[in-house]
Amino acid sequence: MKFTLAGIFVAAAAMWRAERELLLALGGVFFALPMLAMTLMLAASGFPGAIQPEQAGAAMEAFYAANLIPLLCANAVLDFGTFAVLNLFLQGGGRTLGEVLVASLKRFVPFLLISYLASMAVGLGLSLLVFPGLFLFARSWLIGPAYAAAPEAGVMAAVRNGIRRSAGLNWVTILAASFLVVLAALFAILTATALVALLGSFVSERVVSVIGYILIAAGGGLAWTFLAVLRVAAYRAASRDTGASSGM
Repeated sequence: MKFTLAGIFVAAAAMWRAERELLLALGGVFFALPMLAMTLMLAASGFPGAIQPEQAGAAMEAFYAANLIPLLCANAVLDFGTFAVLNLFLQGGGRTLGEVLVASLKRFVPFLLISYLASMAVGLGLSLLVFPGLFLFARSWLIGPAYAAAPEAGVMAAVRNGIRRSAGLNWVTILAASFLVVLAALFAILTATALVALLGSFVSERVVSVIGYILIAAGGGLAWTFLAVLRVAAYRAASRDTGASSGM
């Protein structure tokens, strides 16, 4: 399979169909639930509320400062779920959910380190100029799958392997693929919440809010799950495109 946008999506869709039940279980527990928790924390903080656009940055900084530990824990759960999805496909098929979780737990700390370092690099790039952050995001996206495919090789080998597979114009394809998934998820969430808002005439505002929070978490969880599958598809496609081993 060539490293193309269409090819990656076709491969990811096939993997989704093959492991749909396990993916929904992983996504529900490790993606949707922490996203629901973060959504509820954000709502409880009153953000965005009546905050003016020019005050949004300061308000978000205050929110993160006040909820740093819970947010770090939620992000760790998201990272563990991502690692579990990567292991599901890159450590051999036919495993049960319990086997996947145990294998992921044993190797999770190095993966978490990779994830945090990559996030810090992307955040720094975005704070300087948008383009460097997007470039760093795309070039680091396959490091996680590289580690999941061959954890015995170590973190540095995964960094080199992941960066190599995103060389050339591959990083543009990675960026486009992830952007399309996020855009589709945002559209679906906005559409669903708008439809739920119509229920305001029949049920209480509190019920509408709760349904909206659940839809946001569910939509985000599905998108995050598919993004993890997409990373596997991109990693495999890049391995064939570059002639490198896929770790299978």
